[in-house]
Amino acid sequence: MITTKFYLDTRKTGPGKSALLKISITKDRTVSYLSTGIRLLPSDWDVAAQKAKSQAVQLSAELKKANADAILLELQRSRKLDGLSAREVRDRILEEMSPVERRPARLLETFRVYADQPKLKPRTKEIYLATVARILAFDPKAERLAFEDVGIGWLDRFDAFLARTSPKKNARNIHLRNIRAVFNYARKHGITQHYPYLCYPIRNEVTRKRHLSAENLRRLYNAELPDWQRKYVDFFFASFFLIGMNTEDLLHATDIVDGRLEFWRAKTHKPYTIKMEPECQAIFERMAGKRYLLNPLDTYAKTCHWTSRVNNVLKDVAAKLGLPRISMYWTRHSWMTIATELEIPKETIVAAAGHGVGKTVTDIYIDFDISRIDRANRQVIDYVLYGKRKQTVEDMFARSFDELKKQLSGNAG
Repeated sequence: MITTKFYLDTRKTGPGKSALLKISITKDRTVSYLSTGIRLLPSDWDVAAQKAKSQAVQLSAELKKANADAILLELQRSRKLDGLSAREVRDRILEEMSPVERRPARLLETFRVYADQPKLKPRTKEIYLATVARILAFDPKAERLAFEDVGIGWLDRFDAFLARTSPKKNARNIHLRNIRAVFNYARKHGITQHYPYLCYPIRNEVTRKRHLSAENLRRLYNAELPDWQRKYVDFFFASFFLIGMNTEDLLHATDIVDGRLEFWRAKTHKPYTIKMEPECQAIFERMAGKRYLLNPLDTYAKTCHWTSRVNNVLKDVAAKLGLPRISMYWTRHSWMTIATELEIPKETIVAAAGHGVGKTVTDIYIDFDISRIDRANRQVIDYVLYGKRKQTVEDMFARSFDELKKQLSGNAG
């Protein structure tokens, strides 16, 4: 449903100065404004009655609103507004009002519309708006930047600008991919047909391996630390014991059913189930939360705030122990690397890395023998914490053969 009403914009109006009368357009909890071109003093506008005290001004405003409402009604009847935000609806009305003077679509304007989509998570929106901020830092006049103004040269110069403060290519690629996503959105909705990315591939640098050896993990786990640091290391190992479960999912975990942590992964929107091993259960008990199973979000407002804090503490602890500079990303890589070293079958590692497959928790059990993942995780934990290696068939055969030789030698004697 789309609604319209008058709105006197006094946000930037000083005392005794006139304000611009606008038509507010509301659709799906998003709002945009269409200027009437009429200015009047706040004292000359009746907010409750939505009327100007001057009949002439009111008549002019009503004519402009009636024209906008008529265009809006026709666009709705022809279903040309389906799926559009309030800002896009306003732009379509403007196009119908002044088709000859149609202005080019603005990149940052569309960026904000894209970021305001209800389907995007708050953190994702923050990342897209961060790209808007970097574009404005690169070009203070970028509010007027049209899609057609963004070519390969512009992208190269923007990347070079980002490199001044972000030398890692993969970090800069986040912004370049965000711009590409907005271009794809604009093409899909008929906003532009310009597309520089056809000749501008985004290539990642090969990152260094981010995993700790079993020995170093054991040192970190057994390190004597003050309680305030131990809780951050505990959180790191809670993730590791849960096969590298990511921070977002770990912080929002709420359900343990029959000794298994069950959750929907935020990134893939798929269900997963992981057995809670005793070492992991002990951490959950030490860090028991009020709203969630773990307590960080009892005091931290956002996931990113906790993530930043835990990574900083991990860096300091690692430096004190002479370990590489670690972060929460290392849990997943470390688990998979150690599982490979233990010669756990590749298909089990792949399944474990995804914590299972399927559309329901039941499907996970049907599609892959979940007990194989449970055994693999227990094997990794035993090796990391206690130095235990599972016997291979060759080990068992060699030991049996040695025992048999001893028996034969004894009988011979």
